[in-house]
Amino acid sequence: VILAVAVSAIAVAVAIFALCFYRADNGGGAVRPDKISIPASDAPLPDTISVAFYNVENLFDFNLDGTEYDEYKPGWFGWTEEMQRKKLLSVAGVVAAIGADVIGLCEIENLSALAELQGALDRMGAPYPYLAVAEAKGSATVTAILSKFPIRGKAAHPVERSRSILEASIARGGDEIRVFVNHWPSKRHPESRRVEAAEVLRRRVDALPAGSDYIIMGDLNSNHDEFASFHTQGFNDTRGRTGINHVLKTVSSGAHPKSPERFICKGELADCGGCHYNLWMDIDEDKRMSYVYRGAKQTIDNMLVPPALFDTVGYSYLNGSFDIFTWGGRLLRDGVPYRWQMVFKGKQKYHRGEGYSDHLPIRAKFVKAKTLSMGDVSGDTCESIDPALSIGDFAASVDGWVSGDSKFTVGRDAGFAKSGRRSLRVSGMHETENRTAARARLESTPSQKRLTLSIRGAGNLSIRLRRPTEKWVYYNAPDFGQSKSAKYKVWKSSQWVPLSLPLPPLAAAPPLGINGVDGNNGHNSNDVEIEIRSGKGEALSVWIDRVRLE
Repeated sequence: VILAVAVSAIAVAVAIFALCFYRADNGGGAVRPDKISIPASDAPLPDTISVAFYNVENLFDFNLDGTEYDEYKPGWFGWTEEMQRKKLLSVAGVVAAIGADVIGLCEIENLSALAELQGALDRMGAPYPYLAVAEAKGSATVTAILSKFPIRGKAAHPVERSRSILEASIARGGDEIRVFVNHWPSKRHPESRRVEAAEVLRRRVDALPAGSDYIIMGDLNSNHDEFASFHTQGFNDTRGRTGINHVLKTVSSGAHPKSPERFICKGELADCGGCHYNLWMDIDEDKRMSYVYRGAKQTIDNMLVPPALFDTVGYSYLNGSFDIFTWGGRLLRDGVPYRWQMVFKGKQKYHRGEGYSDHLPIRAKFVKAKTLSMGDVSGDTCESIDPALSIGDFAASVDGWVSGDSKFTVGRDAGFAKSGRRSLRVSGMHETENRTAARARLESTPSQKRLTLSIRGAGNLSIRLRRPTEKWVYYNAPDFGQSKSAKYKVWKSSQWVPLSLPLPPLAAAPPLGINGVDGNNGHNSNDVEIEIRSGKGEALSVWIDRVRLE
């Protein structure tokens, strides 16, 4: 009888869900319940808490508060009550499909918008009884939390000129796990602004009792490997210090000053004071992506966990549970997040009423350690780095290299290596224009006179160098002789070719700017910029390794 009653109750719940669940699809129609079923692998485990984070891309209500972006002011640019309803149901549909016990959110307008989302979820049969926001004066959006478990306490930690960090203590049975929801300053700003946010968070977690279980999550506007590329991207006004990697300590420095930095790994957590493990490290390197910028995969949505989430007290991270949620591919279009659609009418953008967000949700599970055989995480020996290797060997990161165009990809490759385990592969093609395929910025000293590297592969190739603000000097394949302009000729080599390229003359030092940093985003004016150029209409696939300034 009990079983029959339970089955009947489930059937009623499914029927209600089928009747009530709508989303903003191309036609704004109903979604069949079988389209949002959760895989069997996501079935709840005893004493488990699932946690997710989602940047919803601007969920606003239909009230005029004065802090809205123009396109979200009632009646402007197609932002009607019907359009607002579509956006609300779009976000609610994703949150319901994720099904996490606790979900951190950002780009929520305010408590009113969050309450509307809570109500929509309740009507869908996916209730979140508990909520919290971190109000920030003058901010258009806030950080927020929805929870299926009680929130015992909450606090907002103000960040100057940015959104507050939300802290909430989640009660799960007799235990508690703390979550910090972040939305750091965007990359319209230099790294110092993100360091400010990281330092607010650092001070708070350092003040927690020893062994506290907590999760740091959010849109940090910083890639998990920010230290490896932010110099080249032009954000470095902090003399090489990043918020995510250095303030929150997700990387470890090598034994030698020129050794590559590497990520903190599970095997060293027990002896690592104040460090954090970035859960992106649980996913294969070529699959890490929650956001795409100009064709380049980004990991600016992050979850960081302390050593306490790998011990035998309270909760621990369920190994291998971190993933990117795509809703069976529904949140993607052509391999990139299917963002909320806006269409140009003249010079203005109008809401189209389709899509979801320009970010993908991320999620993970945490389980009572006593209920699960976690294995000995000290068995994770960490990827060893040969002490003879140094920056430019690509042993631990891309060492400052980034894609120069959305048609080209840049990443570490284990197929070929001049030394160590990896080299850097640059590949792609532009049909109609000569383009920069990859670029980097290398720290230089006055005594260094040449750039040396090894290269192999094929393409119409030109390499160019310059000091910041100075003119480019070109080295064109196949002989890589010096030239004043680029020439693109067919080049191919199945063997490593060593190159030694003279550096351009030293530049005059600019006057010092704020806080004694020069006027070039904290870079030395004698640094060397390097670009690999690809001729139009020909596929480029080259590997480089052992990049040195000598």
